[in-house]
Amino acid sequence: NIFEVAELTIDPLLLVGWALLCEPMAQEAMQTSLEVKGDADDYSNGCVSGGNINTFRYQFHEHLEIDAQTICNFLREIERRYNRDIPFHNSVHAADVAQTTHCLFQMMDQECLTSIFDPITIFSLILAATFHDVCHPGTSNLFQQNAQTSIAVKYENTSILENMHLAVGLSLLFGNEKRDEWSVFEGWADDDRARAEEIMKESILNTDMAHHFANLDHLESLIEQVHTMAKDITEEHGNNAEIGGPQPQPILSILAQISHQVKSGEGGGLAQIELEGKCNQLVGSIAELILHGADISNPAKTEVIALNWGRRCFDEFFEQGIIVFKHVPLS
Repeated sequence: NIFEVAELTIDPLLLVGWALLCEPMAQEAMQTSLEVKGDADDYSNGCVSGGNINTFRYQFHEHLEIDAQTICNFLREIERRYNRDIPFHNSVHAADVAQTTHCLFQMMDQECLTSIFDPITIFSLILAATFHDVCHPGTSNLFQQNAQTSIAVKYENTSILENMHLAVGLSLLFGNEKRDEWSVFEGWADDDRARAEEIMKESILNTDMAHHFANLDHLESLIEQVHTMAKDITEEHGNNAEIGGPQPQPILSILAQISHQVKSGEGGGLAQIELEGKCNQLVGSIAELILHGADISNPAKTEVIALNWGRRCFDEFFEQGIIVFKHVPLS
């Protein structure tokens, strides 16, 4: 419950971001604090069990240049730029979306997740969640457009707020506001840094609800195509085929199997190659929409949490309505 976290600290985004992005150091520190013990084998296997705690682990430190102090400095600067007086689009929401992004990864099952997404993708999506609404003014894109604000003019009425949030975050990470103390990607290879930037860009721009239905249709189409292609291969080669089987498989299972085959050099044939290409498209589409899913996930949460966010959203739009009534056309 992110609201309980916000009652414990005035910096919920810093706490949640540290716990997720500074893994496994953060988990080890929390387990030590809670006097929960896990043995060495548990740590090496990526999942620590102790007492009543079962910790899902990304093992970022084994694949990426991670500096906890630098990440925390970035989170402090980002949290400082969220307006605490805005009812909904504040740092509590950012922390909630980061945590929900992590939960969506958890739901995939760790083995399946790491087969489909590499550490750069996972890290970049969680980091993007922390600044996906940074500097939010508490008004909508339509309000910005009707009022012809400076950012509406700058971004030509296209995903106005999303472009602004992205620009702030990327400026701190890569641009003219970059500082040594929050240079999260220091030490990363140029190609990896460029990939991370692109992942964050696409995920944040796709939080614009204007793209929701088109993106959903595209995602559903890709899922249907992958299912159909996997079924055709199964029927052609029988139940001994590398993928598919007598019963339809969950889409994530198919993606994990294809990823395993590609990495191990298995498979072959034109149909298999075409399926691999379609799976790559689907994985890219899922990566682009995970943050959006986390951003609009409140109705899927417990009633208490969902109603709390609903009231906050109502309050924010009501405040916008007062401004609209006084100054700008209806939005």
